[in-house]
Amino acid sequence: MHQLNTPRLLGTRAGPGDFADIRKLHADPRVMATLSADGATFSEDQSRSFLDRAAEHWKSHGFGLRTFREQPTGDFVGYGGIKHAVVEGRDVIELSYAITSDHWGKGFATEISRAALKQAFDTMHLDRIVAFTLPHNQASRAVMEHCRFTYIRDIVHANLPHVLYILDARDFSQKTS
Repeated sequence: MHQLNTPRLLGTRAGPGDFADIRKLHADPRVMATLSADGATFSEDQSRSFLDRAAEHWKSHGFGLRTFREQPTGDFVGYGGIKHAVVEGRDVIELSYAITSDHWGKGFATEISRAALKQAFDTMHLDRIVAFTLPHNQASRAVMEHCRFTYIRDIVHANLPHVLYILDARDFSQKTS
């Protein structure tokens, strides 16, 4: 379950060996405008901490974020997958993804998300996945809607306004069959 491939991408378990690629993603102001709490790029230490948390999540839960590369070139596209998160004080399973700005607009975030959701619901038999983003992040909201998430309400996450979406297993199987 550590590898997750799509028609165009190879996904492998995220960890410290991905530092150079994650660092490049975290240093891009266009990407980080929607990922970091203050919109600022991450320092090297923050990128290392991100990868350490990703590796620890895999160790603790047996699932987590993956880095994705294009087939057959191996070009780094971004990361994605499901992971635990705390939303409104509750532990939930979150769909998470980030794509390098060079690869925006090519459908990679949706492709990664659908593969992760299929595995979460069909293989892991999870009941519900949440996704959230900043209200103005229309690209991320479009990914969620393409994946059949339903907007639930506005929330505050990381001291910022966000929009919360939910996808239940029964709706995923009904809507994708």
